[in-house]
Amino acid sequence: MSDNEGDQGPKSTFSTYMAEGDQLYHKGEYVKAIESYSTALIFQPDYKNCLVARSKCYVMMGDSVNALRDAEASLKEDKEFFKGAKTVATAAGI
Repeated sequence: MSDNEGDQGPKSTFSTYMAEGDQLYHKGEYVKAIESYSTALIFQPDYKNCLVARSKCYVMMGDSVNALRDAEASLKEDKEFFKGAKTVATAAGI
């Protein structure tokens, strides 16, 4: 038996979870996409494109609080990040 058998951490890479989230988003499986994006964010917590992608899932689900939180977080390092600013506006207008 492995010492790590009980570990519940990520089993893949940031890129894999991002790609999986993107595929799930396009299929309309927003809850699963959020899970994938959230796991990707464990690897890179401030990755602004991932935050925007997860925010868009929340928008599609009508969850303006979480959508706005992620969209605003995507602007933390770059206040002029267009995708983030656009998503803030969308989330605020739900």
